[in-house]
Amino acid sequence: MCGIAGLVCLSKNDHIQSIIASMTNSIKHRGPDDEGFVFFKSDISQTAGANDTAKNSWNAPFPYCPSKSIDELNDNYRIAFGHRRLSVIDLSEAGHQPMCNENKNIWITCNGEIYNYIELREELKTKNNQFCSNSDIEVLLKAYQTWGINCLDKLNGMWSFVIYDEQKQILFGSRDRFGVKPMYYTLNDDFFAFASEQKALLCLPNNDFGVNYSAVFEHLYMSKIESKPEGFYKNIFELLPSHYFVFDLKENKLNIKRYYTLQYNNQYERFDQQTFDKYAQEIKEKIHNAIEIRLRSDVNVGFCLSGGIDSSSIISVAQQINKANSLKQLSGQLTAFTAVNNSKEFDESHWAKIVVNDLNIKQHQVYCKPQSILQDLEQMIYHQDIPLFSTSTYAQSKVMQAAKENNITILMDGQGGDELFSGYPVFYSSFYIDLIRHFKINSFFNELGSISNSPTSKSIFFKSLVKIGLDKVISNRMASIIAKSFKQESQFFNTAFLNENRHLMSLSNEYSAKPMNELLHQYCTGYYLKHLLRWEDRCSMQYSIESRTPFADDLPLIELLFSIPANYKIHNGWSKLLLRESLKGIIPEPIRTRKDKLGFSTPQYQWLKEINAAIKINIKELAIYDDYKIVNTEKMFKNWDAIFSNSHSAKSADFIWRYLNFLLWKKTFFNK
Repeated sequence: MCGIAGLVCLSKNDHIQSIIASMTNSIKHRGPDDEGFVFFKSDISQTAGANDTAKNSWNAPFPYCPSKSIDELNDNYRIAFGHRRLSVIDLSEAGHQPMCNENKNIWITCNGEIYNYIELREELKTKNNQFCSNSDIEVLLKAYQTWGINCLDKLNGMWSFVIYDEQKQILFGSRDRFGVKPMYYTLNDDFFAFASEQKALLCLPNNDFGVNYSAVFEHLYMSKIESKPEGFYKNIFELLPSHYFVFDLKENKLNIKRYYTLQYNNQYERFDQQTFDKYAQEIKEKIHNAIEIRLRSDVNVGFCLSGGIDSSSIISVAQQINKANSLKQLSGQLTAFTAVNNSKEFDESHWAKIVVNDLNIKQHQVYCKPQSILQDLEQMIYHQDIPLFSTSTYAQSKVMQAAKENNITILMDGQGGDELFSGYPVFYSSFYIDLIRHFKINSFFNELGSISNSPTSKSIFFKSLVKIGLDKVISNRMASIIAKSFKQESQFFNTAFLNENRHLMSLSNEYSAKPMNELLHQYCTGYYLKHLLRWEDRCSMQYSIESRTPFADDLPLIELLFSIPANYKIHNGWSKLLLRESLKGIIPEPIRTRKDKLGFSTPQYQWLKEINAAIKINIKELAIYDDYKIVNTEKMFKNWDAIFSNSHSAKSADFIWRYLNFLLWKKTFFNK
């Protein structure tokens, strides 16, 4: 896990050394263990180091290790790669980056982990490849050297990397299939540049990265972030998951292509117990392998444990693996980190305690208090690069901080389990509509009669049907008017800003009449999972922690799940049925049969109510940064007391929270 940055000078190339140094310094939290650079012009390459370069990396016997300080370089280079390393696999100088092959004509800077690197190394050895390290990144480099762009088909893991191929005169960059690791880029008359975080690109001189107010509207009105390649910053773009780019250095042209499309089974199939049992056994094996290869590490591994079925599944399987292998990286006894809060409704620590006691593992409870949110908020926004929209990000950040304080470098987390196994209530609406669509009326009423086993309710289901129906029959113009009436917080927008973005309003939002596997596919490959993984990445990297998510990026497991008909995923009212049954006897029974659904939630309204006076003071001080006049603060303050004295106004309180975050973000990144 690391931070990467690079740039190609398209006009003058003065000060390229200082620019790339500033870019990597801005993301040093992603990789505090080592620092490296390589510069190119014509057929010449020059490695370099700086203040944070590890002592053992200097002049080590590898062609990619630094031989000069970046301050010593005077020549005008055209291309620069910078790297910040978090050492996880092969902690020696042999894992230094940027890394090259023996001929020094292929170079790579990579953020992420290739979990099947051991198997790939053995395959590559049969093709006359030799290795000088135990690093997964060298395996990736040799995979590209052997298979070219098709190497992507071989990878199981999370990654964001860029390769310079001197012979082909291209930069080849790729991002993993589901968006676990980030990649941003920009292209203008002066530079083509890429980086792990947007803040690194802000270091480019004379940039034109203003505020993208369409993205701001989506954030404030719809609680969305980065739903399109151009996010909060104008002219900074996200390389989407499952895509790669090729930048032609001869013609200075950028070409972006999709390299992977997840297929899904949309066929309806009658539920058959024998077939279900076969699927459950296959899933059990895939989950075991997904977790086993993600335990590969040369540093300590810990676990996020909320008490939900996803995180409990991962730590339970890991415990089983550890009992069989006594893994050094688990230090003899597994260690879990659990966020705890002061709400009976949202605190899941009693569920987590069941897992801790059943497995006999260590646990660190991380107490999250609203009083510390505001003092930490500006730093969190700096590390996230964008405004927060949920206080759950604060809780997640505190868990990562606790792991860091306890010498844990890797955390395993259950992110992706809901999207993969059908954990959200919205999937029930799609499932029931599937049954009606295929005239399975008896099954429909049987399932509706078993809804007490689910985290949803009949009233939620019927409300979703009404919203779906309205969205199908009314015009877009009417839909935006109705959508506005559903949103309490619409009243606080200035009219001009609201009208300017009316086309972005949607009535249905998350509700959908799609077949369930298609909806699951949308959640896994579209906006939904990607934005959760984004928060996870920045929260973990703020504290130089590598987060691993087996349910979000293990290709064999994910492809198996999407090949299975949807009616095996919800049955007799039970959500996540395949996960529950595949791990029967492995996870504690009370967790396996939990019927409620919280996700990684915090008592947001309760917390905001407790600190609302401080929030009000902050907004008054920061309102000067709303130079676009998005919000009518006078009207908002007039309604303030009513909002924080009535829980029915929770959505308005959420809006106020998001607006505060926007103002702090604007101050942090545009207060020049």
